Amino acid sequence: MKVKNLKWGPSGPRPLPKGYKSWLDYWIKNYGGVATGCANKDCENKAAVGGHVMPPDGKRSNHWFIIPLCEGCNSPSNRHEFEVAQRHLVGISNQLS
Repeated sequence: MKVKNLKWGPSGPRPLPKGYKSWLDYWIKNYGGVATGCANKDCENKAAVGGHVMPPDGKRSNHWFIIPLCEGCNSPSNRHEFEVAQRHLVGISNQLS
């Protein structure tokens, strides 16, 4: 499935839900597995963070996800679409609270 990084405004990303140490911890606990490699199919780096992504349709999307990503693939400068296995997507609410 093609995805792209979410672009955050001046307020930054949403707050981490209670009970989690990081977004990668959120992914691990909700996926039920271990994050080893970056979920980008074209990357061979180690997963370092839980990255916020959405389908390429952008603002029309009602589906936001967390996936394990390396620092480079999670960079705000990475505005390109990339391919991930759909099974790695862990859904999150698209409503900022």
